[in-house]
Amino acid sequence: LATECSEFVNSFVLDSDIVPRLSLNNMERLRDEVLELIARVKMSKYDIAKRIHGLCGEVSLGDLEYLIQQNEDMLYPQDHIPDSDFMRQLRMFKETQQERRASRGVAREISLFPPGKIVHLVKTGQSNKCMHGFLSCITCGMSNSGFKYTPIRKENDDFNEIEISPTLWTDHFPNRVCIEIEKVANSFGIDTTLGSPSSSYDIEVLT
Repeated sequence: LATECSEFVNSFVLDSDIVPRLSLNNMERLRDEVLELIARVKMSKYDIAKRIHGLCGEVSLGDLEYLIQQNEDMLYPQDHIPDSDFMRQLRMFKETQQERRASRGVAREISLFPPGKIVHLVKTGQSNKCMHGFLSCITCGMSNSGFKYTPIRKENDDFNEIEISPTLWTDHFPNRVCIEIEKVANSFGIDTTLGSPSSSYDIEVLT
């Protein structure tokens, strides 16, 4: 059904929006990854929270190497997780969950997808202005202000993993989606003023 309606339905997904990614499998995968991260932690929750809070407004989209180093400082490698009571309980929990999955059968494997042709508005840049850094800091990164989004064509089954982001909930807010769609449309020369005549332009979505 999601693909059959592609001739007359277009869906827009803003960056890390959680709603198109919600499914039983994705939620279980996220739960398992969080539990494993807890087992890999090298330091106390307080020290981790203090370090993350210290990064507020200081990390840009291009600081990948710095973020990787931060993860290495805070987490044990996946293949060198020390044994602990929590790790032993986690193994038992995974075995129990595996048995439950097997008992549910194939019915739980039915997947849901966002309908129609999918346009994913991907965050590809950010402003260096002081106001952007200020808004990012006071909102704990939940503001979309100052970010640049690029439209990319996606398949219906591409959203098979929940992305953890300060905006994973707010990216679904209609007002935010509308604002970013209008910005993209304006970048293609399309007049989005209320009451303006329909544009004859076709937006060629990046692939």
